[in-house]
Amino acid sequence: MGASAGGPARVYLGIGSNLGDRLASLRGARVRLAVLPDTRLTAASRIYVTAPVGGPEQDDYLNQVVEIVTDLSPRGLLEAVGGVESALGRERRVRWGPRTVDVDILWYHGLSISDPDLEVPHPRMKERRFVLEPLADLAPDLVLPGGVTVRAALDGVQDQDVRLFQADRAEQTLSRSGGRDMDHAAIHAEIRELAREKQAVILAHNYQRPEVQNVADILGDSLNLSREAAASQARMIVFCGVHFMAETAAILAPDRPILLPELRAGCPMADMVDVEGLRALKAEHPGAVVVSYVNTSAAVKAESDVCCTSANAVAIVGSIPAEKEIIFTPDRNLGSWAAKKAGREMILWPGFCPTHDLIEVADVERARTEHPGAKVVVHPECRPEVAEIADAVESTSGMIRFCREDDGHEYLIGTELGMIYRLSQDVPGKRFHPVTGVSVCPNMKLTTLDKVLRALREEGPVVTVPPGIRAKALRAVERMVEVGP
Repeated sequence: MGASAGGPARVYLGIGSNLGDRLASLRGARVRLAVLPDTRLTAASRIYVTAPVGGPEQDDYLNQVVEIVTDLSPRGLLEAVGGVESALGRERRVRWGPRTVDVDILWYHGLSISDPDLEVPHPRMKERRFVLEPLADLAPDLVLPGGVTVRAALDGVQDQDVRLFQADRAEQTLSRSGGRDMDHAAIHAEIRELAREKQAVILAHNYQRPEVQNVADILGDSLNLSREAAASQARMIVFCGVHFMAETAAILAPDRPILLPELRAGCPMADMVDVEGLRALKAEHPGAVVVSYVNTSAAVKAESDVCCTSANAVAIVGSIPAEKEIIFTPDRNLGSWAAKKAGREMILWPGFCPTHDLIEVADVERARTEHPGAKVVVHPECRPEVAEIADAVESTSGMIRFCREDDGHEYLIGTELGMIYRLSQDVPGKRFHPVTGVSVCPNMKLTTLDKVLRALREEGPVVTVPPGIRAKALRAVERMVEVGP
């Protein structure tokens, strides 16, 4: 029996990690689960800390449970979950020993399956407090085998060492390297000295870790950083962001090396549009103007007429002659919002940002209940129904401007969590809360101070764009840079 036989299935998955960057592993798993075919991530529990049992000496585990709704069959989901673990570089050195990430199917739509490689419900779920605690956040009255509820089963395992992960320790955990707390002041000084010596400028996106934001020469969103890359007279550019951003800088500044401290820092949304697919769509709509969000590869930019960012998407769309068809790639949410604001019809590529797509109307409603009177400000990459109920829809730079100029004092922010830190620094005296704690981009968090320092020392990794692709992409990017926000 599979989900297709009776419609979408509600499934609970357990995620655990105690090797490497544990928070990043959990976040990476959530993001990848959210973009599985025919699957939607609908809820995530709080994160819990669990002392390891048996095996070698090792760090504590971080555990979380997520709820998904999927059309995948149990075996199809099992295969997909294995793909998520592989994509995150799953490593488990010994039985009961450290592992980078585990994703387990705990409960699948009330089914009971007892095969050697697939046991659902998870056979040891009732015995494990580190599973029951996060599961109780989402479904305390879920009935487990034997007729016991999650809440009742939890009462029987209180002697196990499981505690709530403290939110105020999150940034400390994000800043750990090799098991030690980094001395930010010392490494900041070393990075700044190397940057002066090598005549490098450090650019950082608003979603970067706080300590990376603090060492940057220039902070901003994609549009601002693209302009700074073009205008900079520095000998080299260190781009603390993701791959498409470094490519954009390489398109605008081909005479200088563009360093990306972490080459694995990609963008799932950018990967959702490909050159072949775009060419096929253009063939179906000859004469259409192709507007591509800057969150695309250089090769896709080369197939586009003009690029845009979330800050100037409405202006770009509005500048296109009314008689022209418009193809918008790859973000359906940003495209839908820009089309509505500009009063245009557009052909939307069906891509999206997994991090922003996790934010739901229920999250906004819950946050408003917890913070009555706070204004809701969300990014246009959020779902249309989320943007519809917000007090303001703004790019990251627009969020800073709105919150600074608005007469309110408390705001609920619907975008990647790194923006909370940026707002707290740029708009002091006001209070900012995330709409939901799950909106974290694991790719943005891959860049650490150690990696920035190493990039400066080694003058690499360097991101380049082939000359033929660059020449074509440059026209689209230059048009983006020319249009004001």
